[in-house]
Amino acid sequence: MHRFNSLFIIVFSSLVALSANQLSIEAQTGATKDGKEIEKDEVYLSIARRINSVSESPVTAITGELDTVMEVVSITKEADGKSLVTIKEVVPSDAPKSIRLKFTPPPEGHQWTWVEFEENRRFYPVDKLFPYAKDEISKRKQRVDTWWTQILDWIGKQGEAANKVLDTAKAVTKNDPPMLATIVNIRKNLNQAKQDNDKDGMINAYRELEKQAEPVTALGDTYPDLKANDAYLRLLEEYKNSIEQTGAARKEYVKAVKNYNEILQRLPFGLVAYGLQFTKIEPLISEE
Repeated sequence: MHRFNSLFIIVFSSLVALSANQLSIEAQTGATKDGKEIEKDEVYLSIARRINSVSESPVTAITGELDTVMEVVSITKEADGKSLVTIKEVVPSDAPKSIRLKFTPPPEGHQWTWVEFEENRRFYPVDKLFPYAKDEISKRKQRVDTWWTQILDWIGKQGEAANKVLDTAKAVTKNDPPMLATIVNIRKNLNQAKQDNDKDGMINAYRELEKQAEPVTALGDTYPDLKANDAYLRLLEEYKNSIEQTGAARKEYVKAVKNYNEILQRLPFGLVAYGLQFTKIEPLISEE
């Protein structure tokens, strides 16, 4: 009987020790088996709070932007008490993307915390998303700026080429081409707009320059002698080439704007784009 009581005491003590150890582990993880899953609204708020901690963007504004980027598909509670949340892109695409996020449960009286994001089927700490997203989005933004500069360069070359064509026509025909004064004024306005960084002024000058394209190229129909002048014909080809190059730059610029705007809506970049001060761009000029 004494031996049985001793055995009972040993087994009971072991069970108590195991229970105490389990409670200790659960306390360290901040969760128990009875913990709840994160609510959908709290998913948005948790992401917004994390972004707000590294930016000046208000939480309410961030949640509004997130609503245009992501949709919660499912929420699963993991063994360690974390919530695994699957989200998908809101904006339609040929291959809409879904990724998973992890959130740690709140200590008593606190809030859920967004701790990990998924990319290429691997999970990374949220801290890594900010530099990663900033780098990728910045590359696309830089491409927009690069092609805008290319457009301005070719517009300037187009105006210069038109001026040379008309100056040569004037020398050959001994008459002032009627559009020469207009071209000179357009170039003056364009240069002033560039100096003032007045983008509307640049676009207006370019539109006026475009209106002169047909009259300049058709000048030889009015003065047949021009068609026999090699210098004039060479300059006319350079002018036509400048028009084509400007058009090509416009297409690349519009494409770059589209690609930049698209990444703002794609996961995981769209989660933090607004908080990193990246916003949608309206193209300053159309493709055609």
